[in-house]
Amino acid sequence: MASNIASPRQALNGHDFRLLVQAGTSCMEQHVEAINALNVFPVPDGDTGTNMLLTLRAALDATEEDTHTVAGVSRTIARGAILGARGNSGVIFSQYLKGLASSLSACERCEGPAMHEALRDAAAAAYQAVGKPVEGTMLTVMRAAAEARQRPESSLPEMWATALDAAEEALIHTPDQLPVLKEAGVVDAGGQGIVAFMAGALAFLNGNQESALKIASPEARLDKLAATVNHQFLEHTADEMYGYCTQFVIRSTGLNVDGIREHITDMASSTVVVGDDTIIRVHAHTEDPGPLLSFGATQGGLDQVKIENMDLMHQEFMAQHGYGAETAQIAVVAVASGDGLAQVFRELGASGIVKGGQTMIPRASALAEAVQKTGAAHVILLPNNPNIQMAAQQACAIIGPDCTMVPTRTVPQGVAALLAFNPDSAISEVQQAMTSAMESVRSGEVTTADHHAVIDGMVVKQGQAFALLEGKPVALAETPHEALLDLIQKADVGEGALLTLYWGGDSKQATAETAAEAIRTRFAETEVELVHGGQAHYHYLVSIE
Repeated sequence: MASNIASPRQALNGHDFRLLVQAGTSCMEQHVEAINALNVFPVPDGDTGTNMLLTLRAALDATEEDTHTVAGVSRTIARGAILGARGNSGVIFSQYLKGLASSLSACERCEGPAMHEALRDAAAAAYQAVGKPVEGTMLTVMRAAAEARQRPESSLPEMWATALDAAEEALIHTPDQLPVLKEAGVVDAGGQGIVAFMAGALAFLNGNQESALKIASPEARLDKLAATVNHQFLEHTADEMYGYCTQFVIRSTGLNVDGIREHITDMASSTVVVGDDTIIRVHAHTEDPGPLLSFGATQGGLDQVKIENMDLMHQEFMAQHGYGAETAQIAVVAVASGDGLAQVFRELGASGIVKGGQTMIPRASALAEAVQKTGAAHVILLPNNPNIQMAAQQACAIIGPDCTMVPTRTVPQGVAALLAFNPDSAISEVQQAMTSAMESVRSGEVTTADHHAVIDGMVVKQGQAFALLEGKPVALAETPHEALLDLIQKADVGEGALLTLYWGGDSKQATAETAAEAIRTRFAETEVELVHGGQAHYHYLVSIE
């Protein structure tokens, strides 16, 4: 009987190399929340797993310069990672991928010895990018994988398996090298991300569909390692100050990466500076981001500037782990289908996020668990989809009278409801205000049909883009762009209307920006905001106010 498991790959061409990175990304995505749960160093610097995952997605989204050779594909992936890097961990990982590409720059195909050398160069590049490298972090795990003792005759899968074993062993010992990890009772989150990436890649090399991800023992799964942070750690870090996480890109010609890195390191802490002579990405922690930005502006044009108050993040982290804050009286748990949407709801004040959407209905038990994790006296659920309302009702039944649902049917309704959330009001007033607010917006969607269908009398052919307004089909078009413009026309937006476009599906940022500009041109009196939603299947979710 034929097996559906492919043979191990002894060499990679350009297409295979891309598939290897995709497999590593998939494994990280599968375990991203558990990786995030480990993140305590630095405590306030974002979600490590999410930052690494978004960096990898940006790398894979990059336009390929050469689809045939390992050199070309690895170079394109590295460039995309640098442009799309998120957070400290993402910037370091982008430099790791750049080191990998540099080592493979002469390879049409890649076998075990070349990949082993590439892992060495990748780890060295990652260390070089960090102003003051710290052991017990993802850097240590990268280096352990690179320095694993290899047999000269090892095949590519055998070489990678040996490197992964060394990475796992190094990960286990990260708390011995970094007191903050031992105090918190966790391994390093970035190091666990590297292990997850390598485990997914090894599954691809061996021709397997599923990755085997272990930590302290072969049977220890990552999803069982959701961190419970040691109370002593919370006590010791309660009064620490962190300042601002400052990130930006410098664009110019003839940039001196090493010189800029040295200067940034003298000005700030937790610095990571990566790039080449035309584009440099900077990540740093500082009490005042002004001098950093001013220096960057002297080197070239600034782009993708992002400044986050890490002291506020630290306070939220402490509260999430039950330290130094009174029990919240009212909290909100929202359902979101993409990383961007999840971030929107968090920033607006949601205490919990549950992954879910049109084709991914969360279990009532998962919703109930998210409600319980808030620790609040009363929790409001926002299902944000009509198909999830029943599960939300069941979750409320599981929890009891201290859990209620505001029946949001769309993401725009959920956002509007959360904007009206006032935790200092009585629960009846809060529910009334949120319910009223959700009815104040209209919601649109643009997607592509994956099969022929008839929707409310409208015949939709497979591959056609179509738009929905308040759940009813209003437009058919050859492209999502055309369907979006037709949707806005059919919505009959008035002067001064606010349109928020949440882009996702297979749309790219440049495409979404073009669509937003087209709306501004055609509907001159309309204000348009563009937000990355990351939702599956839908090119655009549209909020009309």
